[in-house]
Amino acid sequence: MSVVIHNMQRLIKLDLRRLERDVRYLRRLMGLTSFHMGIQCVEDDEISEANIVYRGVEGATDVLAFPFLEDLEPGKPLPEIADPDRRLLGDLMLGIPYIHKNAQLNREQLEGTLSVMVLHGMCHLIGYDHETKDQWQQMYNKELTILDKFNQKTGYTCKPLLGIGHG
Repeated sequence: MSVVIHNMQRLIKLDLRRLERDVRYLRRLMGLTSFHMGIQCVEDDEISEANIVYRGVEGATDVLAFPFLEDLEPGKPLPEIADPDRRLLGDLMLGIPYIHKNAQLNREQLEGTLSVMVLHGMCHLIGYDHETKDQWQQMYNKELTILDKFNQKTGYTCKPLLGIGHG
């Protein structure tokens, strides 16, 4: 199934081919290749607006997830959907300047950091959350397992996000 990536920001140069390749591989590792998903790369003002509207939190953030499927339990199989056109996982919004700034502060490559943000968002799309310590640990373990395999294939040194309530 398809992944549509829209680069709607112009502040940070992105290697879209590399991002598409990394997203395809992450989807394979997550077992999500039979679902459609979208990714919007936006500037800080746009993700700030979405953050306040959808989460009630002011300011820019790294990734927002908009799941199409509701009430999913983390780690449980996704529902069987017969019609391939209706296998919609959801959309991610990536705050590219915010992610870029944090990658620089942490002395990380933007491409690897983007992959971590996409994986984190994909986890949210399939029911993972991190509002409690137990939820965070479950999500962290899932991300760690996937990133270990991803790093072996790509040569990246990606690590899961740290902290409860990270957003």
